[in-house]
Amino acid sequence: MGVPMVKSCCYCVSLHTGTLVIAYLYTMWALVELTAYCLLVTLAPMGRGGSISMHKYVLYITAAVVSGIHLLSSLLLIVAAYKKLASLTLPWTIVTGILTAIIFVMSLTGISLILQDYGETLEMEAIIIVVHLTRACVSVYCIVIVHSRHKQIMYEDDESRFQHSGRIYKAVNTSEPKV
Repeated sequence: MGVPMVKSCCYCVSLHTGTLVIAYLYTMWALVELTAYCLLVTLAPMGRGGSISMHKYVLYITAAVVSGIHLLSSLLLIVAAYKKLASLTLPWTIVTGILTAIIFVMSLTGISLILQDYGETLEMEAIIIVVHLTRACVSVYCIVIVHSRHKQIMYEDDESRFQHSGRIYKAVNTSEPKV
């Protein structure tokens, strides 16, 4: 079973335009995340009494590296969309797929933790989980769009390559030879 294919993005724009919009939005999102995590690395790992919390420090550095990788793959997606290079859409699809799977698992874990703590007021946690689940669902749709564009570019490349590689057709003589 593979990724489903679509013919247009949001039923109104081409896959090319949809891929460009996705690439720019994800680039901006990754840039904002990277900036936020870099600020957190420099400002927030301080614990009580002014000591540096190594756990927070490692967490924020890891998050910044992941955001940097996502930023790089989003920039590659922009190049892929403009240059029509199918191979450059794959890093974004893989990175976003992995991050989306992680977000789904974290959201489901968060739901189970909220259900266990039913006595407390957990409105903020529930809102965060709903936002992450919504983001993951949107990411899945974006992966379908980008993957469909990837297949479309590959089909166009194959079509143009094989269009000019054909030989001249000569009919085969099927009549019986005269003796």
